[in-house]
Amino acid sequence: MAAIDPLGGVGSLLQSAASAAAGAPNAANPAAGVGGGGGVGGIGNNDTANQPTGTSFLDSLGDALGQLNTQLNGADAAMASFASGGSADLHTVMLELQQASIGLKTGIAVRDKLLEAYQELMRLQI
Repeated sequence: MAAIDPLGGVGSLLQSAASAAAGAPNAANPAAGVGGGGGVGGIGNNDTANQPTGTSFLDSLGDALGQLNTQLNGADAAMASFASGGSADLHTVMLELQQASIGLKTGIAVRDKLLEAYQELMRLQI
């Protein structure tokens, strides 16, 4: 059984929001990027030297989704092993299923909050 991506589409949504915030021209904001970097009055700077080092939010979100997928696949494998009479005991299977359930609920809550924040940004009047 393949794991379901509870945050499907959020990565592309965040990438488009990040590119819009960085001043990249797009269909929703064709004037972005005008004036040498998309800043207010052409003051913006596209120089990457001023960018903080480390992982971005999208990288962290992708890592969290990878861990959730691994956790769901592990729970599915433990359940299949138990059902086929393998070495997995019921206690371990139930713990893995509960951990996967909590992870999935957390992922769905994060997705809902991200969509709510995106919708709030779209309602802002400029």
